[in-house]
Amino acid sequence: MMGIVARMSRPKAMNSHELQRMILSVFGGGSTASGVSVSNDTAMRQATVYSCVNALSKHIGTLPCNYMMVDGRNRVKATDEDLYYLLHDQPNEWMTAPEFWGMCVNHLSLRGNFFALKNRGLSLTGPVRELIPLAPGTVQDVKQNEDYSLTYTLRYPDGAIKDVPQSQIMHVRGMVLNGYLGVNPIQYIRESIALGLASEEFGARYFGSGTHPGIIVEHPGKLSLEAKRNLEDSLTEVYSGLGESHRLMLLQEGMKYQRVVIDPKDSQFIELRKYQKAEIVDIFFSMPLTILSSEDKTPTFASAEQFGINYVVYSLMPIIVSIEKAILRDLVPDDKKRTHYAKFNARGLQRGSFAEQMQSFAIGIDKEIFSPNEVRLMLDENPYPGGDEYRTRTSSMKDDAKPEPEEDSKE
Repeated sequence: MMGIVARMSRPKAMNSHELQRMILSVFGGGSTASGVSVSNDTAMRQATVYSCVNALSKHIGTLPCNYMMVDGRNRVKATDEDLYYLLHDQPNEWMTAPEFWGMCVNHLSLRGNFFALKNRGLSLTGPVRELIPLAPGTVQDVKQNEDYSLTYTLRYPDGAIKDVPQSQIMHVRGMVLNGYLGVNPIQYIRESIALGLASEEFGARYFGSGTHPGIIVEHPGKLSLEAKRNLEDSLTEVYSGLGESHRLMLLQEGMKYQRVVIDPKDSQFIELRKYQKAEIVDIFFSMPLTILSSEDKTPTFASAEQFGINYVVYSLMPIIVSIEKAILRDLVPDDKKRTHYAKFNARGLQRGSFAEQMQSFAIGIDKEIFSPNEVRLMLDENPYPGGDEYRTRTSSMKDDAKPEPEEDSKE
């Protein structure tokens, strides 16, 4: 730390605020016009940012990630493969799959990149035995070589720095500008987050001070400096604070008071909070807040169902597809890339009511899109004998009603 600071060029006239701004820019933060410094960690203190990141990580983290295999015209789960267990259940000794994928989404949302070290044991070319997620700051640099391959510079916990080839790293990227490294979203939207943090601090201070924002006490006589200080301390002690804001105020010696009131609504505080929330939701969910919900209308079952569809399509699927393609590129062996792939099962998030599900499944079976056992598998129910046939009840009745062809009689 001291070595890095010592190597930074510092002008002779640099004050403490300028030095702080430089240090924050080096270690992931940045100053803003509102005066609030925003980094990847402090951004999570903003309520809307925390809510968005938490929702994305939880919902994607709980989706099962299946390792699939193409067998002719069929697609089946490759449960016999070691990679299936890593992706679906436990990627390493101390993490479950929901924790691992939730961490992946957190890093993508706050830093634009997720890195995991592929542990192959003693062999550098053998199968992947576990995936070790790399903490923020571990990857110091990503360089593209002359042959377009990538080299990752890692700083290990003991302080050692080592270059690791692309073959040993799983890398999931967010939005990409240079072709190989995701951009840090917090650096691009720190002004919006800083304004949200500043408005939260203003609201907390406003309601935390019982004399919002202050009162004027008028005394008929002339007070000494000590008397003024004592009067101010006594009023602050008794009437300051949110819980004391409505206490009866007793004044002596003919004193009068006048409350100075600044209505937060008049200062557009509430409107600012709504605007900041909508803007941040639009950034993280890739869809306007008006699509997610409407404060002017009472939600209905139809709107709730449409909300779920929009959320999966606009918010979750872009992240899910990026992860699936990164798995194909970095984890699936080259000789299996055309027949194996990873697939998150997001069907559960798109389910409607029980009646709607049954109606949809009935149509699918009647049109011979699904077999009864395939529908039962979606509902986590066991198959039954004869349920694998793609024969609708109507077609079965027609087949049973067909007369058998008469045999030609011999004369």
